[in-house]
Amino acid sequence: MADQAKKMNVVQLTFIVTVNMMGSGIIMLPANMAKVGAISLLSWLITAIGSLAIAYGFAEAGLLNQRAGGMAAYAEDAYGKDGYFQVFMLYFLSIAIANVAVASSALGYLAAFFPVLTSSPVATCIGVIGLLWLTTIANFGGPKITGRIGSITVWGVILPVGFISVAGWFWFQGGTFAAAWNPNGIHVLEGMGSSIALTLWAFLGMESAVQNSSAVENPKRDVPLACMFGTLGAAIIYILSTAVIQGIVPNAELAASTGPFGLAFAHMFNPAIGSIVMALAAMACVGSLLGWQFTLAQTAKDAADSRMFPAIFGKANRMGAPIAGMVIMGIAQSLMALSTISPNLTEQFEALVNLAVVTNVLPYIISLSALFVMMRNAGTARARFRLNTVVTVIALAYSIYAIYAAGKDAVLGGMLVMAIGYAVYGLVAPRFGATNPAGRTASAPAATAMAIAILVISAFAPQPAHAQMNAQSHATNDTLQRIRQSGTINIGYLSGSRPFAYKDAAGQVTGYTIALCERVADQIKSSLGVSTLNVQWVALTAGDEIRAVRDKRVDLLCGAADTLVNRQSISFSIPVYAGGIGAVIRSDAPAGLRELLSGVGPSHPLWRASPAQLLSRQTVSVVGGSPTQRWVTGKLGELDISATVVPVSSVDVGVQKVINRQSSVFFAERSLLLAVASASPSARDLTVLDRRFTTLPVAIGIARGDDDLRLLVDQTLSRLYRSPEFAGIYRRWFGELDTQARDFFRMTALPE
Repeated sequence: MADQAKKMNVVQLTFIVTVNMMGSGIIMLPANMAKVGAISLLSWLITAIGSLAIAYGFAEAGLLNQRAGGMAAYAEDAYGKDGYFQVFMLYFLSIAIANVAVASSALGYLAAFFPVLTSSPVATCIGVIGLLWLTTIANFGGPKITGRIGSITVWGVILPVGFISVAGWFWFQGGTFAAAWNPNGIHVLEGMGSSIALTLWAFLGMESAVQNSSAVENPKRDVPLACMFGTLGAAIIYILSTAVIQGIVPNAELAASTGPFGLAFAHMFNPAIGSIVMALAAMACVGSLLGWQFTLAQTAKDAADSRMFPAIFGKANRMGAPIAGMVIMGIAQSLMALSTISPNLTEQFEALVNLAVVTNVLPYIISLSALFVMMRNAGTARARFRLNTVVTVIALAYSIYAIYAAGKDAVLGGMLVMAIGYAVYGLVAPRFGATNPAGRTASAPAATAMAIAILVISAFAPQPAHAQMNAQSHATNDTLQRIRQSGTINIGYLSGSRPFAYKDAAGQVTGYTIALCERVADQIKSSLGVSTLNVQWVALTAGDEIRAVRDKRVDLLCGAADTLVNRQSISFSIPVYAGGIGAVIRSDAPAGLRELLSGVGPSHPLWRASPAQLLSRQTVSVVGGSPTQRWVTGKLGELDISATVVPVSSVDVGVQKVINRQSSVFFAERSLLLAVASASPSARDLTVLDRRFTTLPVAIGIARGDDDLRLLVDQTLSRLYRSPEFAGIYRRWFGELDTQARDFFRMTALPE
C-alpha cells in the first residue's frame, strides 16, 4: 500500500505528459514558422492527427507489454534484443541532440539581455556550449535538486503560453494575420508540409507516459488515457498560441525574432513586460535543459547497469549523479554544437530540430510496427485488431512523412546514427546475449531493412520549405513572384540610424533611405501590375542586417555599407549615398584650421608654424571605439601629429563639445554630422565641411542572385537621380546638394 501511495494517478500522469511536451519545445516555434507564414499553421493539423495516432499506438502497445523499457521493450517483442538496443540507442541520442536544440532556444531568449551571445556564429556556438556545460555541472548535485528546479522553471513556459493562448485574442488583428498568411506565395500543400518537423518537435515527449508506466497506479487504464489527453491538451495550446501570435506581431518582425513570445508580449503591453516574459522563457529553457541533461546521463547509467554501455557511464557520486557519464555526454554535445554551427541561431535550431526529429521518429516507427506482432501473439479480437491497425498505419505513415519532410541533411545524419547504433550493438551484444525472454517472432534484419529503406528513400527528399527559403540560390523570379502572390514586400532597415532610417515621434518609419525604398516599392508595384502592395518595415540590429537579406527574411535592406566583406553574403544596388568620414567645426574657427581640414592651401602665411604644427595644437574628438577613432589615430600617427584626441560616447556629445569650444574639430560619419548639426539649436554656429576624408558608399542590399529585383531597384534609383524630385529628397535630410554630391549622383545614375 505504501508503494501504491507513491505512484501517480491519471491526472498527474497527463500533466507530466503535457509538461514534458511543452517544456521548451514551443519557445522558438512561432519565429521559425513565421519564415513560411501563417499558412504553416496547417502543419499543426497534420501533426496533431499524426501525434494522436502515435499516442494511441503507444497506449495500445502499453496494454499488451508492461515490461520496463517502454518503446524498446515493444521493439524487443518483434525484433529481438538488437531491436531493443537500436530503439534505446536512437532514443538516447535523440535526447542528446534535442538538448543542444533546447540550449539554442535558451540562448535566443538570453540574447535579449546579452546581445553578444548571438553577435556572430562563433559567439552563438560558444554560448550554446556554455549553457550545455553549465547545466551539466549543475546536475552534479543529484536528481533531488534538479527535480526541484525543474518543477519551478517549467512555469516560465506554461504561464505566458497559456495566457497568450486565451487572452491574446484581445490583441489579435485580422489584417496582421491575413498579411502573414502566405508571404512567400507557396501552394497550400507545400504550406501544410512546410513545418512538419518543427511542429513534431513540439510533440516529442508524448511517449513519456509509456516510459513512466512503472510509476503509475493503474497502468492498463491510466497510460492510454494520459497519452491521449496529454497529447490533445498540448495540441490545443500549441495551435492557439502560435495562431494568435501571428495576428499580434507582423510576420517579418516575428520571423526575425529570437524571442517570439517576449516580442508578442511587448506588442501587447510594453517592452518591460516583454523583457519579463523573455526572462521567464530563458529560465524555463535553462530549467528544462537541466532536467533533460540529467535524464540523458541517467539513461546512460541505466544502460551501463544493463551492460549495454561501458561501465564508466554507471559510476555515480554519493548524491546519485553519474558525473563521468555527464562529462562524456557534455563533450559529445559540444561537438554536436560545433558541427551544426550556423550563421544565425534559427538556422542552428532548425538543423538540430530536424536531426532530433529523425532520430526520435525512427524508434516510433520500429516500436509501433511491433504492435502488429504483439496483437497477433496476444490474440486480439478482430474488431480491435482492425481499429488498431488503421490508427497505427496512420501513425506510421505520418512518421515516415515527418522523416521525409525533415530534409536530406537530417535524414543522412539519422542514417549515420543508425549505422553507429548497429556497429555498437555488434560489439556489446555478447555482454547480455541475443536471447529474447518474450520470444523472438521476427528476424532482426527486418528491423534494420525497414528503417534503412525508409532512410534511403527519404534521403532523396527535398529540403523543408523553411530551409529552402533560407537558401541563397533562390531565383529572382521566385522573389518577385512571391511578392506578386502575397501582395507584400518586406523591407529591412537599421533601427535608429538617423538620418537614413528611424522612427519619428509618431512611430512612423522615415529617413533618407526609407524615402528611396518607398519609391522602389512603388516601382515594383507598378512593374508587377498589382493593385496594392503592402510594405512591411522590419527593424534590424547592427550585425544581423546582412544575415537578414541573405536568409531571405527581408527582400530589401534599406541602406547598408557596400563593402567587399558584405558582398561575400549579399548584392547591392547602385550607391544611394557617398558615405565617409567628415568633420564639423565651429563657424568662427580659425581660417587656417578650416583650410587645412578642407584640403586647400593656406590663404595667408603661417608664422612660425607648419600645417602639421597647427593641427598639433588642436583638440580632436571622435566616438570612442569607432572605426573613425581608429582612422584618426592612424592618420595622426602616420603624419607624426601630436594632437589631443578625446573619445566621446556619441555623435551628439561630440558635436556639443565643438559648440562648447571644448574641441576644435569632431570627426564622424558625415551624414550623421549633418543630421545632428542641422537639428541642433546652435546650428548656425556649426559648419560641416564638404570634404569626405574616406569613401564608404551606402546602397540598398539585395539577396545574391536576385538580378531582376536588383535591376528594378537600379532603374528606379537611376531615374530618380536624374529627376528634379531627388534634390528635394536629399535637401530634406542633408541640406542642399553640394557640387561633390551632385557629381556623385550624376555619375552613379546608369544610362537607359
